[in-house]
Amino acid sequence: MGDVYLEPFKKECAPPKKVIQKRILKQYSSPAVSLSVNRFQQLSGGFMKSIITILSFLFFTSAVALGDNSVKSLELQSNGIDILEIECGAGFLKVTGVENLDKIEVKAEINVDIRNAEDREDFIQHRVKLSIEQRGSRAILISEIKNSSFFGRNARIDLTVRMPKNMDLNIEDGSGLMEIREIAGDLMIDDGSGGMELENITGKVEIDDGSGEIDMRNITGNAEVDDGSGGIEIERVNGDLYIDDGSGSMRISEITGNVVVRDGSGSIHIDRVDKDVEIKEAGSGGVHIENVKGRVTKRD
Repeated sequence: MGDVYLEPFKKECAPPKKVIQKRILKQYSSPAVSLSVNRFQQLSGGFMKSIITILSFLFFTSAVALGDNSVKSLELQSNGIDILEIECGAGFLKVTGVENLDKIEVKAEINVDIRNAEDREDFIQHRVKLSIEQRGSRAILISEIKNSSFFGRNARIDLTVRMPKNMDLNIEDGSGLMEIREIAGDLMIDDGSGGMELENITGKVEIDDGSGEIDMRNITGNAEVDDGSGGIEIERVNGDLYIDDGSGSMRISEITGNVVVRDGSGSIHIDRVDKDVEIKEAGSGGVHIENVKGRVTKRD
Protein backbone atom coordinates (compact mmCIF):
# COMPACT_ATOMS: atom_id res chain seq x y z
CA MET A 1 0.00 0.00 0.00
CA GLY A 2 1.34 3.45 -0.88
CA ASP A 3 1.56 6.49 1.34
CA VAL A 4 -1.75 7.80 2.66
CA TYR A 5 -2.06 11.60 2.68
CA LEU A 6 -4.93 13.20 4.54
CA GLU A 7 -5.49 16.94 3.99
CA PRO A 8 -6.26 18.59 7.34
CA PHE A 9 -9.67 20.23 7.83
CA LYS A 10 -9.61 24.01 7.63
CA LYS A 11 -11.04 25.85 10.57
CA GLU A 12 -13.57 27.76 8.50
CA CYS A 13 -14.98 24.49 7.12
CA ALA A 14 -15.53 22.94 10.49
CA PRO A 15 -17.42 25.31 12.84
CA PRO A 16 -18.26 24.07 16.32
CA LYS A 17 -21.19 21.69 16.64
CA LYS A 18 -23.30 24.15 18.63
CA VAL A 19 -22.95 26.82 15.91
CA ILE A 20 -24.09 24.35 13.26
CA GLN A 21 -27.13 23.45 15.34
CA LYS A 22 -28.15 27.09 15.80
CA ARG A 23 -27.82 27.84 12.06
CA ILE A 24 -29.96 24.87 11.11
CA LEU A 25 -32.65 25.69 13.68
CA LYS A 26 -32.80 29.31 12.46
CA GLN A 27 -33.13 28.28 8.83
CA TYR A 28 -35.70 25.59 9.45
CA SER A 29 -37.78 27.16 12.21
CA SER A 30 -41.16 26.65 10.49
CA PRO A 31 -43.42 23.85 11.82
CA ALA A 32 -43.41 22.14 8.42
CA VAL A 33 -39.66 21.79 8.39
CA SER A 34 -38.37 21.23 11.91
CA LEU A 35 -35.21 19.49 12.97
CA SER A 36 -34.73 18.71 16.61
CA VAL A 37 -31.45 19.34 18.33
CA ASN A 38 -31.36 15.78 19.66
CA ARG A 39 -31.85 14.30 16.18
CA PHE A 40 -29.12 16.50 14.78
CA GLN A 41 -26.75 15.43 17.57
CA GLN A 42 -27.43 11.80 16.74
CA LEU A 43 -26.74 12.38 13.05
CA SER A 44 -23.62 14.49 13.58
CA GLY A 45 -22.30 12.10 16.26
CA GLY A 46 -22.74 9.10 13.96
CA PHE A 47 -21.03 10.95 11.11
CA MET A 48 -18.02 11.82 13.28
CA LYS A 49 -17.73 8.23 14.52
CA SER A 50 -17.69 7.03 10.90
CA ILE A 51 -14.95 9.51 10.00
CA ILE A 52 -12.84 8.47 13.01
CA THR A 53 -13.28 4.79 12.12
CA ILE A 54 -12.18 5.37 8.52
CA LEU A 55 -9.16 7.45 9.56
CA SER A 56 -8.10 4.84 12.12
CA PHE A 57 -8.33 2.11 9.50
CA LEU A 58 -6.24 4.10 7.01
CA PHE A 59 -3.51 4.87 9.54
CA PHE A 60 -3.52 1.25 10.74
CA THR A 61 -3.14 -0.19 7.24
CA SER A 62 -0.36 2.30 6.51
CA ALA A 63 1.52 1.18 9.64
CA VAL A 64 1.08 -2.48 8.68
CA ALA A 65 2.45 -1.79 5.22
CA LEU A 66 5.51 -0.06 6.66
CA GLY A 67 6.05 -2.94 9.08
CA ASP A 68 5.85 -5.53 6.29
CA ASN A 69 8.58 -3.69 4.37
CA SER A 70 10.91 -4.06 7.38
CA VAL A 71 10.66 -7.83 7.87
CA LYS A 72 12.74 -10.18 5.71
CA SER A 73 12.87 -13.98 5.80
CA LEU A 74 15.72 -16.23 4.67
CA GLU A 75 16.26 -19.99 4.71
CA LEU A 76 18.90 -22.50 3.64
CA GLN A 77 18.73 -26.28 3.44
CA SER A 78 21.17 -27.82 5.92
CA ASN A 79 22.31 -30.86 3.87
CA GLY A 80 26.10 -31.15 4.12
CA ILE A 81 26.42 -28.30 6.63
CA ASP A 82 28.20 -28.88 9.95
CA ILE A 83 28.47 -25.35 11.30
CA LEU A 84 26.51 -22.09 11.19
CA GLU A 85 28.57 -18.89 11.27
CA ILE A 86 26.72 -15.66 12.08
CA GLU A 87 28.25 -12.23 11.47
CA CYS A 88 25.94 -9.50 12.74
CA GLY A 89 26.10 -5.88 13.84
CA ALA A 90 23.78 -4.00 16.15
CA GLY A 91 20.54 -5.65 17.16
CA PHE A 92 18.94 -8.46 19.12
CA LEU A 93 19.99 -12.02 18.28
CA LYS A 94 18.03 -15.13 19.21
CA VAL A 95 19.20 -18.57 18.08
CA THR A 96 17.35 -21.79 18.90
CA GLY A 97 18.36 -25.32 17.99
CA VAL A 98 15.45 -27.46 16.82
CA GLU A 99 15.39 -31.25 16.79
CA ASN A 100 15.04 -32.85 13.31
CA LEU A 101 14.98 -29.48 11.50
CA ASP A 102 16.49 -29.86 8.00
CA LYS A 103 17.09 -26.18 7.24
CA ILE A 104 18.22 -22.89 8.73
CA GLU A 105 15.44 -20.32 9.08
CA VAL A 106 16.08 -16.61 9.59
CA LYS A 107 13.62 -13.82 10.37
CA ALA A 108 15.17 -10.35 10.25
CA GLU A 109 13.34 -7.30 11.56
CA ILE A 110 15.00 -4.15 10.24
CA ASN A 111 14.44 -1.10 12.43
CA VAL A 112 15.32 2.30 10.94
CA ASP A 113 14.10 5.70 12.12
CA ILE A 114 12.69 6.70 8.71
CA ARG A 115 8.95 7.34 8.52
CA ASN A 116 8.63 7.83 4.78
CA ALA A 117 8.00 4.42 3.20
CA GLU A 118 9.98 5.08 -0.01
CA ASP A 119 13.00 6.50 1.82
CA ARG A 120 12.88 3.63 4.30
CA GLU A 121 12.81 1.00 1.56
CA ASP A 122 15.61 2.78 -0.31
CA PHE A 123 17.76 2.78 2.83
CA ILE A 124 17.10 -0.92 3.39
CA GLN A 125 17.89 -1.76 -0.23
CA HIS A 126 21.19 0.12 -0.39
CA ARG A 127 22.47 0.08 3.20
CA VAL A 128 21.38 -3.30 4.57
CA LYS A 129 23.33 -6.46 3.86
CA LEU A 130 21.37 -9.58 4.71
CA SER A 131 22.32 -12.96 3.25
CA ILE A 132 22.81 -16.64 3.97
CA GLU A 133 24.77 -19.04 1.82
CA GLN A 134 26.61 -22.35 1.95
CA ARG A 135 30.39 -22.46 1.64
CA GLY A 136 31.53 -26.05 1.80
CA SER A 137 30.39 -27.48 5.11
CA ARG A 138 29.63 -24.02 6.54
CA ALA A 139 26.54 -21.85 6.40
CA ILE A 140 27.37 -18.13 6.51
CA LEU A 141 24.72 -15.69 7.73
CA ILE A 142 25.59 -12.01 7.37
CA SER A 143 23.46 -9.22 8.84
CA GLU A 144 24.83 -5.70 8.86
CA ILE A 145 23.97 -2.07 8.14
CA LYS A 146 26.61 -0.18 6.20
CA ASN A 147 27.63 3.23 7.51
CA SER A 148 24.32 3.81 9.31
CA SER A 149 25.78 6.30 11.81
CA PHE A 150 27.42 8.29 9.00
CA PHE A 151 24.01 8.96 7.49
CA GLY A 152 22.52 9.97 10.85
CA ARG A 153 20.22 6.96 11.07
CA ASN A 154 19.65 4.91 14.19
CA ALA A 155 19.32 1.44 12.72
CA ARG A 156 19.52 -2.15 13.88
CA ILE A 157 18.57 -5.63 12.68
CA ASP A 158 16.89 -8.00 15.12
CA LEU A 159 17.49 -11.63 14.14
CA THR A 160 15.52 -14.73 15.10
CA VAL A 161 17.24 -17.91 13.89
CA ARG A 162 16.11 -21.54 13.99
CA MET A 163 18.77 -24.11 13.17
CA PRO A 164 19.27 -27.88 13.35
CA LYS A 165 20.06 -28.76 16.94
CA ASN A 166 23.09 -30.99 16.18
CA MET A 167 25.13 -28.27 14.48
CA ASP A 168 28.07 -26.19 15.72
CA LEU A 169 27.56 -22.45 16.04
CA ASN A 170 30.01 -19.55 15.69
CA ILE A 171 28.85 -15.98 16.36
CA GLU A 172 30.63 -12.68 15.73
CA ASP A 173 28.35 -9.99 17.14
CA GLY A 174 28.66 -6.23 17.37
CA SER A 175 26.20 -5.18 20.04
CA GLY A 176 22.82 -6.06 21.47
CA LEU A 177 21.18 -8.70 23.62
CA MET A 178 21.84 -12.33 22.65
CA GLU A 179 19.86 -15.49 23.51
CA ILE A 180 21.21 -18.92 22.54
CA ARG A 181 19.34 -22.08 23.48
CA GLU A 182 19.15 -25.80 22.73
CA ILE A 183 22.42 -26.27 20.83
CA ALA A 184 23.88 -29.81 20.71
CA GLY A 185 27.23 -28.73 19.31
CA ASP A 186 30.21 -26.51 20.07
CA LEU A 187 29.50 -22.81 20.60
CA MET A 188 31.96 -19.96 20.01
CA ILE A 189 30.99 -16.31 20.61
CA ASP A 190 32.98 -13.14 19.89
CA ASP A 191 30.82 -10.31 21.21
CA GLY A 192 31.43 -6.58 21.40
CA SER A 193 28.83 -5.44 23.90
CA GLY A 194 25.42 -6.43 25.21
CA GLY A 195 24.10 -9.06 27.56
CA MET A 196 23.92 -12.73 26.65
CA GLU A 197 21.89 -15.68 27.88
CA LEU A 198 23.01 -19.24 27.09
CA GLU A 199 20.97 -22.25 28.08
CA ASN A 200 21.01 -25.99 27.33
CA ILE A 201 24.24 -26.18 25.32
CA THR A 202 25.69 -29.67 24.75
CA GLY A 203 29.23 -29.01 23.61
CA LYS A 204 32.27 -26.88 24.30
CA VAL A 205 31.56 -23.18 24.96
CA GLU A 206 34.08 -20.39 24.27
CA ILE A 207 33.17 -16.75 24.88
CA ASP A 208 35.21 -13.61 24.18
CA ASP A 209 33.08 -10.71 25.41
CA GLY A 210 33.77 -7.00 25.59
CA SER A 211 31.08 -5.88 28.01
CA GLY A 212 27.65 -6.92 29.20
CA GLU A 213 26.02 -9.41 31.55
CA ILE A 214 26.63 -13.13 30.94
CA ASP A 215 24.12 -15.73 32.09
CA MET A 216 24.92 -19.41 31.39
CA ARG A 217 22.89 -22.43 32.50
CA ASN A 218 22.94 -26.13 31.75
CA ILE A 219 26.20 -26.50 29.82
CA THR A 220 27.38 -30.03 28.99
CA GLY A 221 31.04 -29.56 28.11
CA ASN A 222 34.00 -27.40 29.08
CA ALA A 223 33.42 -23.63 29.16
CA GLU A 224 35.87 -20.73 28.76
CA VAL A 225 34.88 -17.10 29.35
CA ASP A 226 37.12 -14.10 28.61
CA ASP A 227 35.13 -11.07 29.70
CA GLY A 228 35.99 -7.37 29.79
CA SER A 229 33.29 -6.08 32.12
CA GLY A 230 29.86 -7.01 33.38
CA GLY A 231 28.38 -9.46 35.83
CA ILE A 232 28.72 -13.21 35.26
CA GLU A 233 26.32 -15.88 36.50
CA ILE A 234 27.03 -19.52 35.61
CA GLU A 235 25.00 -22.44 36.87
CA ARG A 236 25.24 -26.18 36.13
CA VAL A 237 28.28 -26.90 33.97
CA ASN A 238 29.11 -30.55 33.33
CA GLY A 239 32.82 -29.99 32.69
CA ASP A 240 35.68 -27.63 33.54
CA LEU A 241 35.18 -23.88 33.78
CA TYR A 242 37.79 -21.19 33.14
CA ILE A 243 37.03 -17.47 33.63
CA ASP A 244 39.25 -14.45 32.91
CA ASP A 245 37.26 -11.38 33.94
CA GLY A 246 38.16 -7.70 33.95
CA SER A 247 35.48 -6.32 36.24
CA GLY A 248 32.08 -7.24 37.57
CA SER A 249 30.70 -9.65 40.12
CA MET A 250 30.44 -13.38 39.42
CA ARG A 251 28.37 -16.21 40.85
CA ILE A 252 29.31 -19.78 39.97
CA SER A 253 27.49 -22.90 41.13
CA GLU A 254 27.07 -26.61 40.40
CA ILE A 255 30.23 -27.34 38.40
CA THR A 256 31.22 -31.00 37.95
CA GLY A 257 34.80 -30.24 36.86
CA ASN A 258 37.56 -27.85 37.91
CA VAL A 259 37.07 -24.09 38.26
CA VAL A 260 39.84 -21.60 37.48
CA VAL A 261 39.24 -17.86 37.95
CA ARG A 262 41.34 -14.80 37.18
CA ASP A 263 39.49 -11.62 38.16
CA GLY A 264 40.37 -7.90 38.07
CA SER A 265 37.66 -6.50 40.32
CA GLY A 266 34.30 -7.49 41.69
CA SER A 267 32.99 -10.03 44.16
CA ILE A 268 33.36 -13.80 43.59
CA HIS A 269 30.92 -16.38 44.90
CA ILE A 270 31.58 -20.07 44.14
CA ASP A 271 29.35 -22.88 45.42
CA ARG A 272 29.08 -26.66 44.85
CA VAL A 273 32.10 -27.72 42.80
CA ASP A 274 32.94 -31.41 42.41
CA LYS A 275 36.68 -30.95 41.71
CA ASP A 276 39.28 -28.24 42.40
CA VAL A 277 38.90 -24.47 42.60
CA GLU A 278 41.83 -22.18 41.82
CA ILE A 279 41.69 -18.40 42.17
CA LYS A 280 44.73 -17.24 40.21
CA GLU A 281 43.97 -13.57 40.75
CA ALA A 282 41.19 -12.01 42.79
CA GLY A 283 41.85 -8.29 42.33
CA SER A 284 39.49 -6.20 44.45
CA GLY A 285 36.25 -7.53 45.86
CA GLY A 286 35.22 -10.21 48.31
CA VAL A 287 35.72 -13.93 47.66
CA HIS A 288 33.30 -16.52 49.04
CA ILE A 289 33.85 -20.23 48.30
CA GLU A 290 31.87 -23.13 49.76
CA ASN A 291 30.93 -26.77 49.18
CA VAL A 292 34.00 -27.72 47.15
CA LYS A 293 34.89 -31.43 47.07
CA GLY A 294 38.44 -30.91 45.78
CA ARG A 295 41.20 -28.49 46.73
CA VAL A 296 40.79 -24.73 46.99
CA THR A 297 43.79 -22.61 46.01
CA LYS A 298 43.86 -18.84 46.21
CA ARG A 299 46.88 -16.84 45.15
CA ASP A 300 47.33 -13.36 46.56
